[in-house]
Amino acid sequence: MKKTSILAALAISALSINLAVAAPQDASNQIKENSVQMLKILQQANGKNDVAVRKQAENYALPYFDFTLMTRLSVGAPWNKATAAQKQTLVNEFRTMLIRTYSRQMLNYKNAQVTVKNAVAKPSSLLPSKEQIDVRATITNPGQQPVEAVFSTYQDGNKYKVFNVVFEGAFALVQSQKQQFKPILDSKGIDGLIADLKAKNGSK
Repeated sequence: MKKTSILAALAISALSINLAVAAPQDASNQIKENSVQMLKILQQANGKNDVAVRKQAENYALPYFDFTLMTRLSVGAPWNKATAAQKQTLVNEFRTMLIRTYSRQMLNYKNAQVTVKNAVAKPSSLLPSKEQIDVRATITNPGQQPVEAVFSTYQDGNKYKVFNVVFEGAFALVQSQKQQFKPILDSKGIDGLIADLKAKNGSK
């Protein structure tokens, strides 16, 4: 499976998971509803308003990802030695990188269907004070093989936030980024990773 297809699917199905009760079934039901809302946004695209539609879709979904946790997990142990300013820059550039990677692919999934299978709550060493809820779903896009996905979430106030996604039991978003970041961190350190991300993102 192509990475762009994975991340485009991520953009559609890892949506705002707005909950009042911390229960796996509630998480499943809410993802179903939010998938419908996200696809409605994407289906507004007519070839002339594509940029605006992509922006609306991003604004809808992105607040429900925990980019700080995703960045920390992707950086690994060197994160603990980074300054507050370095951490904030890493988070900003990590977010920009993901948006840049999947944004243009989102409209290719406007006719997709998201089928939520189940959700399982479990303790997590990554979230010592919170319960991790993994939501399993199948994403079907016309003309393509169905994609199996597991979204790792936790409750934050009245919503759930996504902090990792595993596709087809093999491609894990955070673990993949960690593998890419490690050689840069080993050779160039935190500042080297920041410089690399900025170069890829076209940041100043």
